[in-house]
Amino acid sequence: MYKKLNQTAERIEAVLRDRRAPAAVVGGKVLPGFVEMLLQPAPGTKVNQVKALQADIALALGNANVRVSQSGAHLAVQIPSETRRPVHLSTLMSSLDKLPLDTAILGLAEDGAPLMAKLSSADVAHVLVAGTTGSGKTSLAQTMLVSLATGNRPHKLGFVVIDPKANMLSPFLRVIEKHLLLPVARGPEQAIEHLHKVVQAMEQRNDGSQSGPRVVMYVDELADLCMAGGNPVVEMLTRIAQRGRGVGIHLVACTQKPSSAVIGPLLGSNLPLRLVGRMVSATDARVATGIPASGAEKLLGNGDFIAVTAGTTIRFQAALPK
Repeated sequence: MYKKLNQTAERIEAVLRDRRAPAAVVGGKVLPGFVEMLLQPAPGTKVNQVKALQADIALALGNANVRVSQSGAHLAVQIPSETRRPVHLSTLMSSLDKLPLDTAILGLAEDGAPLMAKLSSADVAHVLVAGTTGSGKTSLAQTMLVSLATGNRPHKLGFVVIDPKANMLSPFLRVIEKHLLLPVARGPEQAIEHLHKVVQAMEQRNDGSQSGPRVVMYVDELADLCMAGGNPVVEMLTRIAQRGRGVGIHLVACTQKPSSAVIGPLLGSNLPLRLVGRMVSATDARVATGIPASGAEKLLGNGDFIAVTAGTTIRFQAALPK
């Protein structure tokens, strides 16, 4: 293993040296889904020079899915492992003494620790889950809702679910059904009714005339819903994203293609936590993550995700909901 890691480091340094962007490998680690090498650019070498050589590094290592990204004071070269171990929600939950309230388990972080998202935190509040077919987006959303239902009593946290495909949560309804505040919405008309009810509850809470459990509104196929419902749907979702957190209402929205033209008003600071799996293009990756050169288009699929919030990016393996 050490011999192979040293050979990898030498190849990376050789490519950069040959391309006149010298940098030294100063550390690294072996993670569940990939190997990460930390680079320190030599004096005079610009960070963007090294990032621009991602394809050259990938060719030298014989791996098309190599990513180069910022990692603190260094640059990180992430090389997918030949074998990836699946991560299961039950295993992660058993490793915790107690799951904090209103907290969703996401998966296994780069350092091997469970990665979680506390909805009441200002850096979370509302969540966008994005990824193309095969990215693991649906499994990650299932894991989030199942862990929230497991860690919170129904009188403390409830769900409002819009599931146009009618199958996203079917295998797990028995786990979350006691937490459902309304029947699962299947079509656009029922989805709009649910949105109206959540907005009304939010306004009443803002007026101080109503209280209740923390509410997680889950929306599957966000872009499709916005297109079908038009401006009224986008406006209601935006109001929830802008004003919901203060009264304990949170939006978790999934989409395959996060088109800025369709869901633009919802993006930006309204959805502070982005969980992004493999994207089709660098353009889609930039829209989904809200940052340039995230490398999300180079992710491996099958649960390989990055979490982006408050200027921090963490790569993680999403947990399967079992």
